[in-house]
Amino acid sequence: MNIFNYDSGIMRAVNKFTDCMFLSILFLISCIPLFTIGTAMTALYYTAYKVLRGDRGYIFRDYVQAFRNNFRQTMPVWLLVAAMAAVLTADWNIMRQYIGDKNLLGALEVLFFVAMSMFSVWISYLFAYMARFEDTRRRSLKNAALMELAHLSRTFLLLALAVLTMFLFYMAPLLILFLPAASAWLQSYILEGIFRKYMSAQERKTEEEREQA
Repeated sequence: MNIFNYDSGIMRAVNKFTDCMFLSILFLISCIPLFTIGTAMTALYYTAYKVLRGDRGYIFRDYVQAFRNNFRQTMPVWLLVAAMAAVLTADWNIMRQYIGDKNLLGALEVLFFVAMSMFSVWISYLFAYMARFEDTRRRSLKNAALMELAHLSRTFLLLALAVLTMFLFYMAPLLILFLPAASAWLQSYILEGIFRKYMSAQERKTEEEREQA
């Protein structure tokens, strides 16, 4: 068997690697304006799920289409999320200045770390949810939080994946050209099992047929 045949395992792995790099670069470029980060996260998850995992469509075309289709819906949500993160961080910094008890400060640091971890995972749920469902902004915010709390085992898996991604980036910063898409791809295996529980029977059947095709 020719290892350089397009259908060989090695060539498929190489193609997936290059697709991850291309998609990650698209994501990073579209995050540059900052206010588009939420839209970029939505397009990233949608394209990773459809193209990287499902082998359907094309990286550039599907990413750009998802970005355009979700921009108006996701941009205000991202601005709200960014504002919430800024307020939480500012409150924490102010609180640290006025707490003299080291034991109390240590306990509060643990609580803040847990809260910010859950907040970060909620963001992953939120924009993946918006990539997969047509819903109002308010219901998207609410449903993402409910899913995070209702499926704690998968929430912890998402958190572990996020920690691993940050660790790999810390060890090798150039992996930023690969990690965003790879992380979104792995997230899809965690999140889709949850999302399907909230789909209609027909929607679940359609998704299963697509994966088996």
